[in-house]
Amino acid sequence: MTIYFYAKTDNRLGLDRLRRTAALAKELQKSHEVYLMTTEFRSATYAKRELGIKKAVGIEDFRNIGTICERGDIIIYDSDEHNEVIHEEMIDYFGRFFRISYDPKDMPKEGEILISPYIVGANVINGVLVDMDFFEQGSKEISRLFFYGDDDYNKKLLDIAPKLFGFDFELLEGFYFFVDMEEKLRPYFRAIHGYEEYGDAIKGSKLCLSASGQSALEAAAGGAKVIYMQREDKDEEYVPLLERAGVLNMGYFEPQRLQEAMVSVKAPNRDYLIANSVEKVAKKIQELI
Repeated sequence: MTIYFYAKTDNRLGLDRLRRTAALAKELQKSHEVYLMTTEFRSATYAKRELGIKKAVGIEDFRNIGTICERGDIIIYDSDEHNEVIHEEMIDYFGRFFRISYDPKDMPKEGEILISPYIVGANVINGVLVDMDFFEQGSKEISRLFFYGDDDYNKKLLDIAPKLFGFDFELLEGFYFFVDMEEKLRPYFRAIHGYEEYGDAIKGSKLCLSASGQSALEAAAGGAKVIYMQREDKDEEYVPLLERAGVLNMGYFEPQRLQEAMVSVKAPNRDYLIANSVEKVAKKIQELI
């Protein structure tokens, strides 16, 4: 039996959806054949090389899912690209249609199973999708790590970086960063880690400032003290979840806010993340297919 996945990715969106979807795919590929589809080929290659997914492909448009899957197949879908009509068509087309959503107001549509960290009830699997590798306790060699996100199409980090000078952060580059960014950002950070060092850097940080909701959860799973910085170009869907996980929400960036957050930030609530782990989500899916 093959379980298909689809995650929306691009250079303006980042990889939050891919990282949480891949966490679930990794668990399910222990006992099933898994086939991951992403919006474009670069992120599919990244999923195979860096996220531990055995089979992945970029399909350019989510409507091409039907060229790979057949009627009656099982899919786990993480995207907002559909409209109401296409949504109903997908539910009808697949034998089992699971949808991942971190929108606190989202509810399952008739015929689908919703995977959500916020709601419980019929046709819902409640859980937090964080790769179990991040829960492993190892050495913490990075005192302060900053991760803006995998995307920065408008190069906003160039405006923020000078204001971070003096905070003594090391920077973790994003997957979609432009090639000229490292040289321009180097003067403002203690060190710069390439995107291929993502897992080790997140797990190896003592304090992590992140503008990515998914990465903030991953750092918290590893036991780091985590401060979340809200980006103006991102929604706030992760915020209630981050607060449950013990992540300090700084809001929009200001140096004074960051200074205050660094004084007051506390250890994360790892027990909450463990109690609602991706392992448990995978087991519930296996019971339903």
